[in-house]
Amino acid sequence: MAIQNATNVVLSVTSGGSKQEIAHCTSASLSVSMDLRDSTTKSSGGWQANLGGLKSWELSGEGFVEIAGVSGKADSEELFTTMIAGAAVECDFGLSGMLYRGNAIITSFSLDAGVEENATYSLSLTGTGTLTQNP
Repeated sequence: MAIQNATNVVLSVTSGGSKQEIAHCTSASLSVSMDLRDSTTKSSGGWQANLGGLKSWELSGEGFVEIAGVSGKADSEELFTTMIAGAAVECDFGLSGMLYRGNAIITSFSLDAGVEENATYSLSLTGTGTLTQNP
């Protein structure tokens, strides 16, 4: 078994017309969930029964802010512009051999700048449509 080094897992989005890795990303997360539909009947013996329902997914990430921009990567300024536009972007999470891909909308973007600390950004993306797993 080959345990994956999380440093090699990247979050990429379509920015400026091309797929770009998110610049200075320090963490990335993918969450997939499924709603349940109650299917309990009188013959369930007093136990709740469920069926699968709608599936959803979210991505989130954090990184360092660089004002000058990073060539070939989606920096905090581009991410903010993309969010304001409100359009879905194609996203990748993972690396070769373990890649999740789908379209998502940036639903949250924040900047944090504490005294004598690195300026950071955080973003959340909510999937719209299917999330695929590509080998």
